[in-house]
Amino acid sequence: EFGEVSLATPEEPAEIERMLQTLFEQKSEALDGKGITDLFAPPGHREFFLDLATSPRTRTFVHVSALRVRPSLAAINFGLESRQRYALFLVSYDRSLARLSPGVIHLNKLIERAIGHGMTEFDFLVGEQRLKLEWTDRETRLHDHFAASSWRGYLPAMTASIGARMKRMIKQTPAFWSAFKTLRAQLGAVR
Repeated sequence: EFGEVSLATPEEPAEIERMLQTLFEQKSEALDGKGITDLFAPPGHREFFLDLATSPRTRTFVHVSALRVRPSLAAINFGLESRQRYALFLVSYDRSLARLSPGVIHLNKLIERAIGHGMTEFDFLVGEQRLKLEWTDRETRLHDHFAASSWRGYLPAMTASIGARMKRMIKQTPAFWSAFKTLRAQLGAVR
């Protein structure tokens, strides 16, 4: 309906940069809509990812690609490849095509590509999204550790530990998580 669908993996630094600039814009728009601070806004953040993706020293383990739906970049990713492992690091998609699930289609193509390149692991990295449970055959449990190295650090460490437990509880309770996301988006709109 919207045009030919293909996986585009650019080789030229200028094309990689154009793709990543679109990823930054799409991701910033998505974060803003959720009331989350834009991780690409601080000085140097965009440049860091652009340098990783285009530098000859790091280019061999960075994979940038897009699900292209002529003429649009429907979904874009910044992944890392090392030792037969593909790590999905940053992803974005065109909100105008959201009802067609471009991110899921792109993910399918990325997994297919990883298998074709001999990768034996596909790492979704940190987070507890439902999508991960649909794809994985194992889970790596992550743990938080907070410790004070002096008496002055005791209160901040205890506060951070309690905050992490509360955040996990909110995210694992659907009613709390839904209410929190609504409140966060409303506060973000005000901000």
